[in-house]
Amino acid sequence: MSKNHQKSFPGVKNAGFTLIELLVVVLIIGILAAVALPQYEVAVAKARFSQAVSLMKPLKEACEVYYWANGVYPNRWNELDIDPPAGCSVDNQDGGYFNCGSFIVDLYHQSSKNLSVILKNGTYDRRYLVWLEHSEFPNRRDCAALPEDKVQQTVCKSMGGTLNTEIADYSSFYMYKLP
Repeated sequence: MSKNHQKSFPGVKNAGFTLIELLVVVLIIGILAAVALPQYEVAVAKARFSQAVSLMKPLKEACEVYYWANGVYPNRWNELDIDPPAGCSVDNQDGGYFNCGSFIVDLYHQSSKNLSVILKNGTYDRRYLVWLEHSEFPNRRDCAALPEDKVQQTVCKSMGGTLNTEIADYSSFYMYKLP
């Protein structure tokens, strides 16, 4: 004698889902995904921004030590007594930036004296800048966002950034001064 292990309700022969019930579940999952996806994108951008922040501290310190020893800032990364960050290589043409695949760490231009991380993200370049001690904005940190990049603007604001317009070199960006 074989037993039927399928559950059934009294008076109902087949206890499967109806098409309407299935469509309602798919609709609910779609709505939840639509709500969660933008927040996921902001969370990923914040994580990459935090990575840039932690990467810049030892690089800035190495530039300051070089300045204390030589009276000028270095022109190339290979002038510093540091190795490229893990997964990064020094640009062979001018030595002014580390290429790390998904982002670039750019050694300042002599006029502005800042270090910047350029996070490459499809359409938008997202930037984090650290100003050196003997620059126009000593020891300042900035988060830069293009006007159309709402995700980066959200990241800059969530890191405590306040919008300012002091920096003319980056006029195409919204610059957020970080605490």
